[in-house]
Amino acid sequence: METMGIYIIVAVLILGDILLLKIGLAITKAQERKNMKWVAGSFGIQFGIILFISSPLLLYGMIGSFEEEGNMGAIIAPVVLFSVFIDLNVINVIHKIGLKRSLVVVIFVVGPIIAAMVILGSGLGGSP
Repeated sequence: METMGIYIIVAVLILGDILLLKIGLAITKAQERKNMKWVAGSFGIQFGIILFISSPLLLYGMIGSFEEEGNMGAIIAPVVLFSVFIDLNVINVIHKIGLKRSLVVVIFVVGPIIAAMVILGSGLGGSP
């Protein structure tokens, strides 16, 4: 039953993040591909890319390595920066709003995605 609560929290984060992506595109006045079908597809692509890039961190969280080792910032920071860079370019390519405006959208979107990954990694991990 405990994992069901984790799934509900992650689902709420994902749905809220899709809404934040839609709001971010409205704020930046995106001209192309701003209907809900494209927004949901764009979010799916972004989530998949960030999940693929950060999958080693997700596995570290599941096996409990973050609690054992002291300085994980040296591993986490480059992965997050690389994910933000890729996400920035994906938003720019799909919605064609420019890099500066894409940065505004990325600021809205990346936080909940990373929070969902952290909750999944730490909540689903079990100690052996």
